[in-house]
Amino acid sequence: MPDAIVSMKVPDKSIGSINTYTVTTDANGKGAFTYTPPAVFPDKREKLYVVFTDGNITLQKAVTLTFDLNTDIPTDGRATTLSITYLTSECDASRGIIGHYAIHAVDRFSRVPVVDIPVRVSLVNGITLINNEKVQKGKGSIFYENPSEVTSTIDFADGSADFSQAGVKEGDNLIIFPSQGRTDASYIGGWDIKSVSDILTLGEQYTNLVQDNTLTYMIGNEKRLLGGENGAAGRLATAHVEPNYTTDNNGYVYFDIVFDPILAGHTVTVEAHGNEDGRRIGVAMKTGLRLEGDSFTAPDTEVPNAGGLVKARIPITINPTCVGNQPLIDVPLSPGSFHAEPGKNCQIDHGESDFHTDGYGTVVIAVNTDGNTTATENCTIKWDGDISSLLYEY
Repeated sequence: MPDAIVSMKVPDKSIGSINTYTVTTDANGKGAFTYTPPAVFPDKREKLYVVFTDGNITLQKAVTLTFDLNTDIPTDGRATTLSITYLTSECDASRGIIGHYAIHAVDRFSRVPVVDIPVRVSLVNGITLINNEKVQKGKGSIFYENPSEVTSTIDFADGSADFSQAGVKEGDNLIIFPSQGRTDASYIGGWDIKSVSDILTLGEQYTNLVQDNTLTYMIGNEKRLLGGENGAAGRLATAHVEPNYTTDNNGYVYFDIVFDPILAGHTVTVEAHGNEDGRRIGVAMKTGLRLEGDSFTAPDTEVPNAGGLVKARIPITINPTCVGNQPLIDVPLSPGSFHAEPGKNCQIDHGESDFHTDGYGTVVIAVNTDGNTTATENCTIKWDGDISSLLYEY
């Protein structure tokens, strides 16, 4: 079923984590969750639960996890893979909201590699639009400027764009995503942009870069203007991380994303890349900025059962504990988190609704009413949302 909302029940942290708990199925009826295993594996089988509901029927499917690493395989000793995991969040009255994350480096046998690997972490909060799109799918190429030289400069190009004309600046961050057939750790993740013309010159050198094309990427920096449409005043908001770390005895690096509270509920892309004696390994992932214990509110809103289509504007409020109530601006919400009562007379029209909050934090919900005022004079729009109802922005 395409465009269906499917959820993953929040697992116990001892069996790992899920990158996002709600996905929308594609045209083929498929949706993908990203699962990260725990640092210490349980000694028994565990289960994750996938749930689908259309308001009337609820289906639940168990996914069995088996942790049976072969302990007879010797360690390889060199890191080949990095992963990023969200841990917790906290509120700081002076700094903002702080999200705690972990990076784990392992070798090709999923064992802990040599320690003290330098790791850099960065993120993109505000995205530079290229060809009016945030993410460039299958358009980028990474290559050595002079392949015969050991310390050759690394360049990045996109035949469909002139980066200088698109407003890319020196110091911006290029992040390359894994995509189908394009998953080599030598180029995945973030790159500093050293100079900008029709192509980009990147500020790092590695001995193991795999030159490749049709790469999916984005470019941006730590600052973002939220809202600003339909007469609303835009809000400049920042998110940042500290850039330099080294892995510990267990192959871990811990870092924080510090962000303005107005960004709670929004999407950023975070990356990490390590340098092991000139060899590069990288990882990139989208993550939702969050605060554990966040509450969200939306008033129950009545519209007349007048017959035909009726629309209402509904304000969505987020309540971070350190700053109090504020509008949840410029965030897409799951259509399935809204419903109208009584259902026999009032139905949400998804095609006529706008589930993306505007600069004032409001959504537009359209209701098809049957006009049977004997059954009900008004239809009540309700939002059953929480942190899992906030969708990725791109």
